[in-house]
Amino acid sequence: MYRINPFIRIYEHEKVKALFNTLNLKTLYISQEMYEKILREPDKQLLEEKFVVNPNFNALDYFNECYPRQNDNSISVAYFLLTSICNFKCKYCFVESRIEKHDNALMSKETAEKGIQLLKRNVNQDNQTTIIFYGGEPFLNFEVMKYVVNRTLQLKMNVKFNVVTNGSIINQEIIDFIKENRMEVGISLDGTEKTNDQMRIDNNNKGTYKKIVSTISELHKNGINHGISCTISTHNLGKLDEIIPILEQFNIRGMGYNLPAENGNIVISEDEKQAMVKNLLEAEDIIFEKRIFEDRVINRRLKSFVEKKKWIKDCAGYGHQIAITPKGQVGICHGLWPDEINQKENTYYEFDVNYDGKITDHPIWQEWFNRTPFNMPQCWNCEAISLCGGGCAKNSFLRTGNIWNIDEDICILMKKVVPWIIWKYFDVKVKSEFNF
Repeated sequence: MYRINPFIRIYEHEKVKALFNTLNLKTLYISQEMYEKILREPDKQLLEEKFVVNPNFNALDYFNECYPRQNDNSISVAYFLLTSICNFKCKYCFVESRIEKHDNALMSKETAEKGIQLLKRNVNQDNQTTIIFYGGEPFLNFEVMKYVVNRTLQLKMNVKFNVVTNGSIINQEIIDFIKENRMEVGISLDGTEKTNDQMRIDNNNKGTYKKIVSTISELHKNGINHGISCTISTHNLGKLDEIIPILEQFNIRGMGYNLPAENGNIVISEDEKQAMVKNLLEAEDIIFEKRIFEDRVINRRLKSFVEKKKWIKDCAGYGHQIAITPKGQVGICHGLWPDEINQKENTYYEFDVNYDGKITDHPIWQEWFNRTPFNMPQCWNCEAISLCGGGCAKNSFLRTGNIWNIDEDICILMKKVVPWIIWKYFDVKVKSEFNF
């Protein structure tokens, strides 16, 4: 008697069953009648693709067969944290909420130069490296941003540039610089004015919506394409679709939802997180129909499902990036920078820009490089093992003290995302071809 492969998950919708292989992302859509027959009379294809297996099937051997081998551990992303200063004080900010002794630091050109040389020594020039300007508000240190861009181009480094900004201080000089250097820009906005201004306030406790939208309008007039980053928290619960008309107004084709923001100021209950995921997928339905490229679910996970390419790392921080602080400390995750400022404990900022070794050989980078769900036994039986990417190691570390523990937020999300993806693909690509 044959049996279903133990790595197959079965989903049912409108009398159709989807047999989903969690390890290779292959999915078989069949009728109930066909399903009842496959264990008695499986065809050759079902056996070859191991949807159905014989009684002596070795699950561990099959897992090892599907295990994704990683060959490239090169640095592909470098965060230049230009300043710890910010002119906003967003209530959910993961930086501000963990900084007890704010040093208002600005990166100097000397530190930036050492960071550039460190990066140059540690990248493969055949592959393009993304330099991300971050803060604080990075445009508060525009002079050093210009220095990094001009210097890396002068050195003929194979780089592209990205800046994450609150959109508050962009002027014509900055706009011209962005255009000249083809910089990718991400601006944070959480919905309508009433929604956004509940959390995203400036240092005078005033709302920021009008200023952000004014900046978006200026970028649009100057022909600069940019993305929107929408952070999910209690303020926009049930309102995640509010951002869509703004995207359409300015013909913005790329955006991303950030998973629930939680810090010392904001605590989100389990029920609220579940409701957020439900609301997120409702918004994804609309975004998908409008052909807007949303990164959190559609670009990362649906694309991987369609192409049958495992998404095993949710972040370049898994061994492929460096983060350089304003004072020149070097770490693996920009999200752990606030703890380096407080200097409470070793939080992965062990050396500075003078480091002359190969970064990817460092034990910290080796450990983070190997953190994938396929190396975490608690994830082996999960339906999302090939699509979740492991979530956020920073969250695991801050909550449990160990990066090898699961990120619970990604688990909550993926339990709903996997069936959403399976049936979205069915509706768009499969349903019209079969008469179930």
